[in-house]
Amino acid sequence: MRRIPYGPVRDGWQLTNFSLGLTYNDDVLPDGSMYSYWQEGPYYDFTAAEIEELETATATLYDMCLEAGDWMVEQCPRHTVEGRKQGFFSSVCTREACFLTRIGIPEYTHEQIIRTWLDGDAETWTHYDKDPEMRLPMQTPDFSPTVYGRFDLWYNGAGSTPRLLEFNAQTPTSLVEAAVIQWHWMDQTGVTKHEWRQWNSIHDRLVGWPAENGEPADPGAWRRNIAKLREARTWLPEKPKIYFAYETSDTSGEDRMNVAYLMSTAEEAGFPVELIAMSQIGWDVAGDRVVYVSAPGRENQAVPIDVIFMLYPWEWFWHEEGGKAFFRNMADPEKRGTVWLEPPYKAALLGNKALLPVLWKLFGDDPERGKYLLPAFFADSKGAKTLTSYAKKPIWGREGGSVTLVKDGVPISENPSEYGTDGLFVVQELCELPSFDGLEGTVHPVIGSWLIDGEPAGMGIREGLGVEGLVTKDNCNFLPHAIESDN
Repeated sequence: MRRIPYGPVRDGWQLTNFSLGLTYNDDVLPDGSMYSYWQEGPYYDFTAAEIEELETATATLYDMCLEAGDWMVEQCPRHTVEGRKQGFFSSVCTREACFLTRIGIPEYTHEQIIRTWLDGDAETWTHYDKDPEMRLPMQTPDFSPTVYGRFDLWYNGAGSTPRLLEFNAQTPTSLVEAAVIQWHWMDQTGVTKHEWRQWNSIHDRLVGWPAENGEPADPGAWRRNIAKLREARTWLPEKPKIYFAYETSDTSGEDRMNVAYLMSTAEEAGFPVELIAMSQIGWDVAGDRVVYVSAPGRENQAVPIDVIFMLYPWEWFWHEEGGKAFFRNMADPEKRGTVWLEPPYKAALLGNKALLPVLWKLFGDDPERGKYLLPAFFADSKGAKTLTSYAKKPIWGREGGSVTLVKDGVPISENPSEYGTDGLFVVQELCELPSFDGLEGTVHPVIGSWLIDGEPAGMGIREGLGVEGLVTKDNCNFLPHAIESDN
C-alpha cells in the first residue's frame, strides 16, 4: 500500500467528474477558501495480495456481523412466541430484559426488526408455516431485501491486518465516487496494466453481468433480491416499481446523487423507478397504507408504495410522528405492507456502534476472526475501564460526530456534535489511522470496503489531514486507488 503523491492530472477533470454525478465536489471553507472533495493527482496503490487480504477481511467480518445480529435478536423477549403474543404496543422489553431497549431502540419497532432479520434468511423463512414452534412463526414466509453496506477499516498495507472501525450498514454514502468516478479515473489515466486494475465490481454486482469466458451469468443484486421478494409476495408484479427517497434538507446534493445512482442501477437492471423526497412519503389512514403523496399528475390521489429505498436513518424515522403506523404496516398479515430497503434491522442490529462490543464479546478470543477486531466495550462497563487509549463513539452517531480520541488518558481529538445526547456510548481501543505524507501535511486514510448483496465488492478511500484527520468527517477527501500501478 503506497500513496502516490504525484499521479496524472486529467484535463478538465472537474467537468468530467461533474458529468458522471459528482455534483457535490466543491465547497467553501469558513476561511473563504475553496475545498475540493475529490483529489486529482494523488492516489493509493495496492498489491494484488493486499486486495485479497482486504477482501477476505470484509467477507469474514460480514459473517461475524450476521452471527452478532442473531445474538442481539435472542436478547429481545419478542424473539419468542410468548413475546409476540404480548401485542404491538405492550411493554415487555425492559432495559434489564432487552438488549435493543438498552441501546435506545423503541419497543414498538422490535417485532419488525426481528421479523425482517429472520425474513432475510431463506432457510428460516421457508420454514415458518411448517413448524408452529419456531421462534418467530408467521402465517406465510416473507423476504426483506438488503442491497448494500460499507465497512470502514483500518489498514496499513502488507504486514498489517485490517481492523474494523465501524459498519455503515444502512445509509452509506460515497457510493458515486467509489463505483463510478474512480473507475473512470482509472480508465482515463491508464495508471496500471494489471489484470485487475482496481478493486471495484460495485456497479456490476448491482446490475449483473452476462455469461462470458466460461463463467456463468450473474443477475445482480436488484434482480436477485426482487425475485426472492416476489417468491414471498406473489401478488407483486414481475417488475414492481421501486421508489427511491432522499432527504431534501441536504443542500449539498450528495444524498440526492447517491440515491439517484442506486436508482439508475435498478433501472438498468430492468425495474421501473421513481425518485421522490422523504417529505412525499405519507400515510393513508383509510387504506392503512404507506403512500406517495403529490405524485405528478395525480396530486389528489395518493399512490400506494410497495417497494421503497430510503437514504434516511431508521433511528430518526422511528422517533418521528407516523413511525408507529409505518411499522404496523410492515406487519400486515396479508403481506401487502410496504417493503423498505434497507430494512429496519440494518440500523438496529448492524448500523450502530453497539455492534462493536457485541462482536468483541463473541469473537475477541477467536484467533482467526478476532484478529480483524479491536477491543470494544460499552462506555459504562467494567471493560471500558481497562482502556487508557481509546476512541469514544456515540452508539447513534454519524460522520465522526461526538467522537473523542484519547491517548494515554489524554484527549487528542474531539468533534462535538448533537450526537450522544442520550448518553449512549461505546469505547474502542485506539488504533490511529495510518500516516502518509501529503502536500499540506500528514494525511490519514481509512478504507471504505463495500458489500453488495453481502459480497465484498470494492473499495473507496477517504483521507483526513493532520490530527483532526484521525477522525473521518464529512469534509475528508476522497482518493482513487489502483492495483500495481506503473508509478
